[in-house]
Amino acid sequence: MKSFRWMVLMCLVSFAQGSVASDWPTYRHDGNRSAVSSESMPGELNPQWIFESRHQPMSAWPMPGEETPRMHTDRAYHVVVAGRTLFFGNNIDNHIYALDTRTAEERWRFAADGSIRFAPVLHEGSLFFGSDDGNVYCLNTADGSLVWKYRPSPSGERVIGNGRMISLWPVRTGLLLEGGTVYLAAGIFPYEGIYVAAVEAQTGREIWLNDTAGDQAWGHQYGGMAPQGYLVASSDNLYVPTGRGMPAAFDKLTGKFKKFLNAGGKVGGAWMQMAGNELFAGNDNQGADTKITFDAKSGANRGDQFSSFPSIDMVITEEVAYIATQKGLYAIDRAANAKAIAGVPKLKSEETNLVKAIAEIRERHKAAAKNGNAGDLAKATSELNQATGRLTDIAKEREALNGARAKWFVSREQMGPLTVAGQLGPIAMAGKTLFAGGNGYVISLKANTGQLVSVYGIKGTAMSLAVADERLFVSTDLGEIHCLGAQDAPKSQLKRTEQAKPVTQGQAERDLAKEIRRRSSVSKGWCLVAGARDGRLAKALARETQMNIVVIEHDPERLKTIREELYSSVLYGNRVIAADWDYAELPDYFANLIVSERAWLGEDVQLPVDQLARVLRPTGGVLLLGSTEAWPKGREEKVIEGLKANARARYEVTQSDGWLKFRRGKLDGAGSWAGLYGNNSKTSSTQDRLVKGPLGVLWFGEPGSEHMVDRHARSVSPLAINGRLFVQGMEVVMAYDAYNGTFLWQRKISGAVRVRVDVDSSNITANEDSIFVAAHDRVLQLDAQTGITRREFNVPRSPSGQVLRWGNISVDGNTLFGTGAMPLANEYGYLWNALVKNGEWIAEADAPKEALAKFKTIKASYPRPDNRAYDYFKRAGLHWHSINTFPDWLPDFKPSSVAKTIMLSEKVFAYDIPTGELLWEHNGKSIPNISLVIGGDRVFFLQDDVSETERQEARESVRVNIEGGSYIPEGEQQLAEKDRDVRRVVCLNAKTGEEVWNRPRDLTGSGGTKLGLAYQDGKLLFFGHYSNHDEGPFNKGELTWRRITVLQGDSGSLLWSKPLNYRRRPTIVGDTIYIEPRRCDLATGEIQKRSHPITGETVDWEFVRPGHSCGIVTATPHNLFFRSYSGAIVNTEQDSGLQLFGGMRPGCWNSMIPANGLLSMQEASAGCTCNYSLRTTVVLKNKPQKGHAEWAVFISQAATKPVKHLAINFGAPGDMRAKDGTVWFSYPRPNTKEGRNAFVNYGVKFSLKEEGKPEVVQRDWVGKTVAGTDKPWLYTSGLKGLTRIQVPLLEKDNAARYTVRLGFAKLPGDSKGSRVFDVKLQGKTVLQSFDVALAGGVLGQVVLHEFKSVEVVENLTIELVPVNAKNAKVAPTVIQTLEVNRDDLRAAK
Repeated sequence: MKSFRWMVLMCLVSFAQGSVASDWPTYRHDGNRSAVSSESMPGELNPQWIFESRHQPMSAWPMPGEETPRMHTDRAYHVVVAGRTLFFGNNIDNHIYALDTRTAEERWRFAADGSIRFAPVLHEGSLFFGSDDGNVYCLNTADGSLVWKYRPSPSGERVIGNGRMISLWPVRTGLLLEGGTVYLAAGIFPYEGIYVAAVEAQTGREIWLNDTAGDQAWGHQYGGMAPQGYLVASSDNLYVPTGRGMPAAFDKLTGKFKKFLNAGGKVGGAWMQMAGNELFAGNDNQGADTKITFDAKSGANRGDQFSSFPSIDMVITEEVAYIATQKGLYAIDRAANAKAIAGVPKLKSEETNLVKAIAEIRERHKAAAKNGNAGDLAKATSELNQATGRLTDIAKEREALNGARAKWFVSREQMGPLTVAGQLGPIAMAGKTLFAGGNGYVISLKANTGQLVSVYGIKGTAMSLAVADERLFVSTDLGEIHCLGAQDAPKSQLKRTEQAKPVTQGQAERDLAKEIRRRSSVSKGWCLVAGARDGRLAKALARETQMNIVVIEHDPERLKTIREELYSSVLYGNRVIAADWDYAELPDYFANLIVSERAWLGEDVQLPVDQLARVLRPTGGVLLLGSTEAWPKGREEKVIEGLKANARARYEVTQSDGWLKFRRGKLDGAGSWAGLYGNNSKTSSTQDRLVKGPLGVLWFGEPGSEHMVDRHARSVSPLAINGRLFVQGMEVVMAYDAYNGTFLWQRKISGAVRVRVDVDSSNITANEDSIFVAAHDRVLQLDAQTGITRREFNVPRSPSGQVLRWGNISVDGNTLFGTGAMPLANEYGYLWNALVKNGEWIAEADAPKEALAKFKTIKASYPRPDNRAYDYFKRAGLHWHSINTFPDWLPDFKPSSVAKTIMLSEKVFAYDIPTGELLWEHNGKSIPNISLVIGGDRVFFLQDDVSETERQEARESVRVNIEGGSYIPEGEQQLAEKDRDVRRVVCLNAKTGEEVWNRPRDLTGSGGTKLGLAYQDGKLLFFGHYSNHDEGPFNKGELTWRRITVLQGDSGSLLWSKPLNYRRRPTIVGDTIYIEPRRCDLATGEIQKRSHPITGETVDWEFVRPGHSCGIVTATPHNLFFRSYSGAIVNTEQDSGLQLFGGMRPGCWNSMIPANGLLSMQEASAGCTCNYSLRTTVVLKNKPQKGHAEWAVFISQAATKPVKHLAINFGAPGDMRAKDGTVWFSYPRPNTKEGRNAFVNYGVKFSLKEEGKPEVVQRDWVGKTVAGTDKPWLYTSGLKGLTRIQVPLLEKDNAARYTVRLGFAKLPGDSKGSRVFDVKLQGKTVLQSFDVALAGGVLGQVVLHEFKSVEVVENLTIELVPVNAKNAKVAPTVIQTLEVNRDDLRAAK
């Protein structure tokens, strides 16, 4: 009876989606994603046809990577079926297809402007789907005609996403249709905005839109959500999958964000399924397949119901859960499983207590026997028999409970040879048949017994299954769709492949494309064709180059012709996209080449030269126009002048033979990042003045995590110089175009890997045309554009003839500097290579002794050394842990002497790069690899070869400097001599290697084993390379001893040395040293100050890193960048506070690189299983179109009273500093709960003790205008329903007069009479029957009221008293802004 009710429920779900029982109207059949159909289908798998797409699916994100199923849900063309028509979207050519289910013949196709990554939804003759172009579409299923289109985002702005031109806010969720409503989510970067919406299925009318879900990163797990995956819903909640993270819950009726589901541990992934009142979610937990159960209504965690059966996929009916695991397929009796879940822990607890009791009884038994006490002995014997008997019973009961869980189990070995070799994947059920797909096969079984019915082999991996029209449809990662069924197989297998016409070109187009390539010297990257007649030029360029091509044509008929021609030649979407986009929507800097087909054909094209100059790639992008001799007189000069005026960079103009060539050079104000800390001076900063707020995404994609070193290894930073981005991973070096992410080259180089750069320095550096890579005892100079080796340099041997490792590396002009370091104990990947031979684990007897215990543990979890085992090695850091014995990964919590684990070199040397000649070498003792720094034509480093006499001289120097005031002592003066750090500072002439000076210095407290150097403006700085979890000791005042010492670079004399209580390796920008969380003056070490925006008092300038504290600060003159859980940005130009680029995990040292006018955030989370939504490289740039600034949290720990000036923005998600310098504080204050330990609830805090039923009203302000103000962000939020607040302005017994300004604006939907209330200040009515909508007029203007000389003692009381509340709104009051300015201050009378 239960099964019947369950099947009826499933049928009702299907009918609610407007389908018949045999349809498969959405992904996994229904809105619950059950993958269960009531259709009765036999299990025979006879092949009917195979549809082979011209394009293999390409994921939206870099592939492959750890935990691939978590976020790569678009690796196949998932199908839906209605009647005899099958539908699917193609993520390469951007089309929706309709095929005949019996023959695979195409019925129709429809083109979107972006990839279609998720299965569409069918409902009452309509087809719904979302696209990477940012739109949701509704089509007529009969002919594919467009019914409506809806875009939730604010504009058509585009970016490059993993090699494709997409909306900045793509629709990356599978739509959910329920009760005539379509639910969707758009956007992937919280920092750019997330849009969750509900629209009417019939009309596309917006029901509600949450456009602020991305604005509150401070209070969200991992900095926010990136909607990716298939939506599900309960009666009250809409659950939005977040890629690698756990789902987020929204109110289904209003769209209000509720919560993130908390799975505990590190469970994450986009997989979700609703079953009754339970939601099952998640893909894995640290590599182990896992699904967590939640209460569907409350979102409460109910644990892992099927933890004993780690699931890859599940199909859940009312009585049975069918589970695909690494071992095989299970049918789990849900009732028996629940009974075991409840009973086994109780038995375990009883067993534990019995074991303890038995031990006690045996002691009594032993004592009684020894003492000859027969009575006690008999009693103990009886108790012992009873207890051991019960122990036996418990084992049997537990075995019975556990044994009853599985109704049946079929191992992969029992399924046949195909399943043994390939992992299981998706499962689905139709009637009494269970279907399962995997790597290389599809199988069917009888659901009630597990009896194998049929096995069918496929190419690739089955990614999804659909059952309809008495057929099984299998979608694979190769782009094939297999149709299988009980029907007789055709005599010759029907295989339909999308037809493609060969690219045919006339001689003129081929010659033109070759000439364009010759004249431009551009063959990779992106090309913009600004105006086209028929697309011939685009096709020719696609053949002659490796470029991706964007054709912009605004004539509808021409565009239609171009698209058809490109589609038939298989270029559309794959290499070429044709669209009528506005040029203003295209991303900055993306085009390596710009041409115009219509200009070449002699047509009079009005080129938008301002936009073309904007999108042309800096540092080598070329605009090339032909047939200019046919242009009207003066047109060519006008184009040239327009390009020059908008280039904002150096440029070259060439005119010859009817060709106009404009080459854009380096951006004015752009900087470079040529080494681990940006430059040879190791300041961890760049002078790039273009990287400034507001920032926005320019491109994202490769490199992904595949080649990256484990995040905890603290590997090298990327390099960014001359328009290129260089990334080193696991013995591989990669190069990308910095402005559009185009892959340039990759080199596999043995030994090209460096870990623990905090103590061992980097092994890569770059100049304008080369990258230098140290591997073992040599450096390869590689051509920056091609990766070809130009020259090799070897480390000079030690005086004893020992081969040394290349340690530190720097390039200054034409000179390559290095240090000869001691060799490492082992190579990278040593343990894996030692334990794996010929693709199998070695025998335990052959394992290295030191690794045997670990080896046994690994084999227990991973029987074979497959990809899962390799990922575990990477995740656990096993590839690099055995390289060497490194200094402690955690920071120093007290001053100490240098440890034996310090990473050292034995010499410093220099090469002439053009000739390869060794210029000089300096042999020294114990030179720390991280101590070498270059500045002012000098080379500085440390040596540990100080004599006892010199130690005393150094100590005496400290005493003299203390007396002179240049050395501020701390606890280090009480340390024993053996615990002090006295070393020699050496200065060499960079050109000759001759010693300029050397001085023994007492550097105790300046870093010890992790002491590093930097150089700025003639000053040599010594400090600690500190990082990672030290928030506890810092907040307890236990790090006050951390010192910075500064010497004069020309003489080595002490400038100053102070304990500065800092958390991280300092960052130097101009004359400022950022000593987290404060900053000080480079010349004096004095703490820098700011004027507090509320009190006006002079207070310490400060910032905060509330989240994970591993990683250092990188900087420009305008910003600081660092890891704080997610990426953190501090706008120092505006001093506006902390921003978070949420959803991504930066690296454990420095992976946020400001250079080339961009902020590059290399993928640096390899091995991390935390629930960050995204795993990708992303690059940002300044985007003036975003408005004045971003929401932030202003940071200050100083007192907020007495108030001199206070500006409050009610309902805003964060704080904002206006152009006039005013800091507008949001209220309620931002939720800053996501912080570590003492950093929870950071930022300026105050309470207004609000009364009434205040409710936050919030809308996205980007792109909005509000009449009567130039600050729309002040009036797109507010508090409604507020009746009274108390604003704390003064200390007790203080009084003052204030000018009070109140700001109001009507809310959407308000009209005259909606909100009418009196306003009182300090109990006096100052506004009577104030009608917000009436006062704002027809334009809905902002209404400001100012009240002067308001007398305040301690608090300002403001009351909003509703008038005729019964006839008004439920929340009849609203207020947007409050600003108070103090007129005077005095003691209260």
